Amino acid sequence: MFRGIAPSLLASQVANTAAWALDGPTDGPVHGWRLSLTRALDTSQEHDATWTYLRLLLAAHFATVGTFVPTDVDSHIRHHAWQHARRGETLAAALDAVYAIDAWDVREVSARVVDVPGVGALSGHDGEWMAVRAGALGRALATHDDVATERLVARLDADVERHALALAAVMNARGRELDALRVIPTVAHNLGDLSRIVEEWAVEGPRAASLQKRYARLGHEDGSNPDPRFTVAGRVNKAVTAAENHRFLALRAARPLRSARALLLPLGPFFDAWGGVVATSPALGRRGSNESLTNRASVVAALLETHLSAPTQQGVLRALAGFHQAHPGGVDAVEPELPARLRKVLRTGAAREALGVPVERFEARMVNRYRAALAG
Repeated sequence: MFRGIAPSLLASQVANTAAWALDGPTDGPVHGWRLSLTRALDTSQEHDATWTYLRLLLAAHFATVGTFVPTDVDSHIRHHAWQHARRGETLAAALDAVYAIDAWDVREVSARVVDVPGVGALSGHDGEWMAVRAGALGRALATHDDVATERLVARLDADVERHALALAAVMNARGRELDALRVIPTVAHNLGDLSRIVEEWAVEGPRAASLQKRYARLGHEDGSNPDPRFTVAGRVNKAVTAAENHRFLALRAARPLRSARALLLPLGPFFDAWGGVVATSPALGRRGSNESLTNRASVVAALLETHLSAPTQQGVLRALAGFHQAHPGGVDAVEPELPARLRKVLRTGAAREALGVPVERFEARMVNRYRAALAG
């Protein structure tokens, strides 16, 4: 038994940020996450020792971590839940809840997915689950559960190897530079999630120390166990893509973006196509209506706010360029709906300049930056 946010409240938070995710089938393992959430909306459940609540926490995280307003359950699924797992059957039952995630299709709830030949779908969700497994491993070590420990180590080793294979598939292939620029920040994010959790373990002993060294800061040349398969990618990420995939907090203010799966943000800085979706999606209102202009202007305003807070970030400028190309009358059509200070930002400087840069030219620039960082 452990305390946390009430199940019905947690499910309602999912509905607030991603109601579209709840509209679909609930049968079979692939849809287990949706079944947990819809049941929690129907009735509040007790936090029980059968790990129903952990499954709900994982489902909420799965459904929202790729959205604009994720549910705040990170500490629960990475730390707190595991403190109630005991050696043997209870820890094994909790791990079964975690491994059920393997059946869930991340494409249903995230646009930040890269399909890598020979590897399959790679996304930031993979890092979230690596962090959860690392939290479970810390508990297995603390309870001296050797069976659970070896099961988790084998899985984390496989996770790390899969990320190395993904990098090799795109970084060693001419013409795959844009794919590399999507895979690299994903791998960096995921390994960072893994590292943060193992470095926070409270357990001591030679086995824990060995595993901490094994999984911590793999992509950092100054780490205790740098892995050359990841350090080059870490350097490229720092030079080219790290600033392009932070939380886009200003976009939370544009509530209409929460209305459809198609409006989820992809991997940065490649937002041209997404800007086109924002310009044309019927989810934001019937073309030409006041609702349409108001909703789309709220997104443009949030993009401009992001630009003001991070002037070097290219993704938001590409979103504006994509919007400009796809919307009748371009960004000028929604300008009257913007606050005066943002209208000025839109008319001048980097924002206005970006509108005239074709996506092909921008992508060519990114390829050149990638090659330069790789050579360095």
